[in-house]
Amino acid sequence: MEKTAAHLSRCKLTNRRWLPLLAAAGLGVSIAVVHAAQPDTLTSRVDALFADYNSDSQPGCAVGVIHQGHYALAKTYGSANLEHNIPLSTQSVFRVGSVSKQFTAAAIAILAVRGDLDLDADVHEYLPDLRRYDYPVTIRQMLHHTSGMGEYEGTNAYELTPGKNFRFGNEDYWTIEEFYQRVRQQPLALRPGERFEYSNIAYFLLSQVVEAVSGKTLRQFADAELFGPLDMRASFFNDNVNAIVPHRADGYAVLEDGSFEIFMTNLDWVGDGGVYTTLDDFIKWDRAFITGGVPGGEQVHSLMTTADPLTIATMARDSLDMGSGYGFGLEVGTYKGHKAHVHGGSWVGFRAFYARLPDDGLSVVMLCNREDALENDRYLALLDIAMAELLPAE
Repeated sequence: MEKTAAHLSRCKLTNRRWLPLLAAAGLGVSIAVVHAAQPDTLTSRVDALFADYNSDSQPGCAVGVIHQGHYALAKTYGSANLEHNIPLSTQSVFRVGSVSKQFTAAAIAILAVRGDLDLDADVHEYLPDLRRYDYPVTIRQMLHHTSGMGEYEGTNAYELTPGKNFRFGNEDYWTIEEFYQRVRQQPLALRPGERFEYSNIAYFLLSQVVEAVSGKTLRQFADAELFGPLDMRASFFNDNVNAIVPHRADGYAVLEDGSFEIFMTNLDWVGDGGVYTTLDDFIKWDRAFITGGVPGGEQVHSLMTTADPLTIATMARDSLDMGSGYGFGLEVGTYKGHKAHVHGGSWVGFRAFYARLPDDGLSVVMLCNREDALENDRYLALLDIAMAELLPAE
């Protein structure tokens, strides 16, 4: 369902994520979004990249290039709603798929740093009604995708039921409790610690761990501990997809004839995905990582941005040299010789991409409401343009 970036070119990001901003000493900090002057060539090149979306008659993307804590470019292309001709804006609310995983991981990291949770404890310590596995499965393994837990959108060993491949979209509906009751009975697909194998099930179960430990739903915990302190007022885990969301963009499928139809989800569960956010909010998350203001402090920052050695050894490689390992909800590696933290997201009619080059103070973010937005490596072209225009020539 919601996914990672080592397989960027191969999987077109159908399951990847990347990250955040600032809060001082646990105090809430309200930060105005500052839009820096846009270099003419940066603007013209990004405009050209998204020219095919720049129409009232089709959905598109909100695009940001962040440099040294400010937007060097923040623009939107296309419509938020085709029925009422509502254009996208920097306040449009998008579902971001697996880009959400870094927020789930941050919640777990905060609980661990406080001593409320042991990352190396067996998950059954917090969710005792899970089926008994043949091996212990730790919280840390679940965060790093080395738990051996299966995948509810996969095939073969990753099917929920042998012989049937479950795929969720806008045609299936389970409540959070119904889904948990189904997933908690699933056997492992691999021996824990065998290798990196992406698992949305693990991240959904982490949402249940947060609730078991804190007494708050993941949405409530994130509101209090992440989005609130960072003044991300339009951001939240949407665990009730029927709720009214001001400025929400509709998601769209692209049909064979080039026309569109609404493609939204009716699934409420979160953890593997489910975050709704805006371009105006996302810079605050990004800035926290650049400035050292991540909620929970430096220990949380370090946990999230340190790749597990097993993931470095066993994640699939591609020619991009990106996502060489997996941290907490982030792929951690290099891109063209630059340290990179990245993740992508894909769910129903929404696509998202986030890449941060922390040593360079440069990030890009794409929030899109059309299912083809990450095709043809458009997200990498955006990153390449930002690097070419804003980083010193090497």
